[in-house]
Amino acid sequence: MPEAHIAGIGTHPLGTHDVPERDLATHVTRQASADAGVPLSDIDGVYMPKPRPWTKQKFFSTAFVGYLGLDVTQNLEIYTGGTSGGKAMHSAVADVRSGRLDTALVLAVERDSVVETERYFEYIVSIFDREFGSPFGPSVPGVYAQSLRRYMYEYDVDREDVASIVVKNRENGATTPEGLFDSSTDVESVLGSDVIADPLRLYECPALCDGAAAIVLTSDPVGPRVTGIGHHHPPSHLSGVPDTSMATLPAVGPSVDEAVSDAGTAIEAVDVLEPYAPFPHIEAILTEELGLFERGEGAAACARGETRPDGRIPVSPSGGCIGRGHPAMVTPLLNYVGAVRQIRGTASTQVPDVETVLTTSEHGHVDGMTTTIIEATST
Repeated sequence: MPEAHIAGIGTHPLGTHDVPERDLATHVTRQASADAGVPLSDIDGVYMPKPRPWTKQKFFSTAFVGYLGLDVTQNLEIYTGGTSGGKAMHSAVADVRSGRLDTALVLAVERDSVVETERYFEYIVSIFDREFGSPFGPSVPGVYAQSLRRYMYEYDVDREDVASIVVKNRENGATTPEGLFDSSTDVESVLGSDVIADPLRLYECPALCDGAAAIVLTSDPVGPRVTGIGHHHPPSHLSGVPDTSMATLPAVGPSVDEAVSDAGTAIEAVDVLEPYAPFPHIEAILTEELGLFERGEGAAACARGETRPDGRIPVSPSGGCIGRGHPAMVTPLLNYVGAVRQIRGTASTQVPDVETVLTTSEHGHVDGMTTTIIEATST
């Protein structure tokens, strides 16, 4: 069975952009094509998250295929919230592995700067249960604030330790080429920033922005391999699994187990984690779900330096959602880009001797999660 290799990557600086999504998508596609040494005419599949509702161009992928003059056997838009990019990647990997096609483009683009605040909040409210949730005006930070409160309560977690995750990720993200921030912060500044949803502070919330990223997958052994893919969605939607603490993430274990089994490896073999963790305590809990730290110890481990780039298990050396910027549909692809750079040895915050990277994407309150394992190609 053919393997799926990441031959090329392309990104665009995160921020605010006054050009149409099509132009951002074209830029990163051409960049990834050139990086892979693969002409656009070789692409026979396009996979992407469905752009946000405020994107003016509808049927985006079909319009984009026509614009670039591509002749493809598969053209797929997926929308499952924050896992959309992960699902698009997994679909492309599956088609390359099956031999259905040889070269796939995985693409994501988002412009949050164009949506008015009122329309954005209308959209957010609409993702909650329309009958019993939406009428009360919930928010995404509000849900994560509940899990942070529960996490601190159940395990007596130190508030400063949670804030240290932001400090680490902002420091990592400050040198990431497409990153939104160019400086770090400190625990005092994090905890002194505005309250968004008590106890979450402004610096602990991901910064929405414009962005785009592209990946060229190929069956040719010319780059890091996608060796494992996994997904799980327990019976939950933004408020956790019934009769289960919000300080746990039930989607993580089965998703990671499936990917690890698919890769034929073990979690102990992973050198770097690039998770989709939009709030700091989610990164901490995720490392606990993986068995890397005891329950309630993930944030303290970060404060001790264990998840820094020079620590025992580096987490989010790219900066992740908090330290890099968070165009939600693009974030999973940015995690893949971070993984490829680590394996190539070209990351701005480089971890030595990286062979295996695990990335995730999630939607809701980690209601569903994808896991992807990327490894160096054997020589």
